[in-house]
Amino acid sequence: MFSSSKPKPNTKKKSKKSLFKRVMAWLHLWLGLASGIIVVIVSLTGCIYVFENEIKDFIEDWRFVEPQEKAFLLPSQLVTIADKKMKNKHAASVTFGEKDDAAIIGYFVEKKEDNEKGRGEKGEHKKGERKGRKNDIAENKGEKGEIKSQEKPSEKAKGKKGEKPKKGRRQGTFISVYMNPYTGEILNVKTFSRGDSPDFFRWILNGHRALWLPYDIGRPIVGVAVLIFVVLLISGIVLWWPTKWIKSIIDKSFKIKLDASFKRVNYDFHNVLGFYSCIFLFFIAVTGLVWSFGWWSKSLYWVTSGGKPLTENRESPKSDTTNIKAFDITTADKVLLKMQKENPQASGILISIPSKPADPIGAFVYKQKNTFYNMDRYSFDQQSLKEISIKTPFSGKYIDANIPDKIRRMNYDIHVGSVLGLTGKFIAFFASLISATLPITGFIIWWGKQKFGKKKPAAKPKVAAKAVPVPKKNIAEQEVTA
Repeated sequence: MFSSSKPKPNTKKKSKKSLFKRVMAWLHLWLGLASGIIVVIVSLTGCIYVFENEIKDFIEDWRFVEPQEKAFLLPSQLVTIADKKMKNKHAASVTFGEKDDAAIIGYFVEKKEDNEKGRGEKGEHKKGERKGRKNDIAENKGEKGEIKSQEKPSEKAKGKKGEKPKKGRRQGTFISVYMNPYTGEILNVKTFSRGDSPDFFRWILNGHRALWLPYDIGRPIVGVAVLIFVVLLISGIVLWWPTKWIKSIIDKSFKIKLDASFKRVNYDFHNVLGFYSCIFLFFIAVTGLVWSFGWWSKSLYWVTSGGKPLTENRESPKSDTTNIKAFDITTADKVLLKMQKENPQASGILISIPSKPADPIGAFVYKQKNTFYNMDRYSFDQQSLKEISIKTPFSGKYIDANIPDKIRRMNYDIHVGSVLGLTGKFIAFFASLISATLPITGFIIWWGKQKFGKKKPAAKPKVAAKAVPVPKKNIAEQEVTA
């Protein structure tokens, strides 16, 4: 007889993770793999764009002049000089900064096909650029003294009977004429357009917002990737959360062990740095989605206002068109002097010049350099200089706005960190830099766990089983058996 072998015990360990954590792990893995490349591009371009103003101030010396103890020239004087230089073009705005800043006269030349189709950018006007549609909400971003719109996702016309076509992005050429505000000397003329601009930071912004694709295609892709990224942040915190708050586990969750193996260091970078940056990345992502999806913009305002809808007044303030007098550029001088008197500590003032009889004169007062949320925005009748306004989150004085409107004004400054000054920008920079590494370190973790590409360990030689001797039966037993 041979001895029967005992069944081998089941050495496969059962997962101690809950069903919820297993679902979160599955989502974190596959959503991360799906959106990783886009997150890397958006994060790296965001890192660079955060310090646009500071970098330009350092390398573009025409932005500055020698400060003098005398008043600036008036808008009418600077516009007269700039119009002669530009030939057959009419200025759209004048921007004054601090005593050592160059004044900027802005022009915008719209594409002919856009004029024919009646297309227009939603309210965007840069420093030294003509305003776009005035009926849109200002988002207050960009380089020193400039304003851009809170752009909504462009929508194509549906073509249904009786339905007005949707407006798209306004295309054309922006021209900024930098001038000495004391003498009127032209220091530099800078020209760029959105699509094919040689401007480095415009190229970075196009990548950040649309992956260098047409905006109608690229912006929704970026928006979806950022939405996925928000889910990844939430699932990442769930997976990071220590199972027990004991010293050994806490050290693994909060510290990077630099003297460990590459796999361990890579895991710590993904796990620990992801935790430290997650709250900042959450605010960056949530505010960035405002420019990707209109429904997100409205929903965010609805949440912050306690259930009130976002006011989107499609009508801009209008000047009195019954007065048929031609616009006098010296009227802009009066608006500037009024703003300077009421805001002696302002870091900059932009005056928009109307191009049509119904257009108002706009005035934008910047309270802090390179910070836009607390800007005051006014509109005046171009003939009587009577203040006119409509209700939007961005109209009027910042101090008079309600809490949800103040939060909406902060959207861009929160996104780039400037709401906390230079410190906030550094936080946004490093958080975005960490964000760019997360898909890479996460991919390395996943790849290291895969079996493909790995050599199978050599099979151990089988050892022959020793024969168990069977005792011989004695004669008596053999007879009984028989």
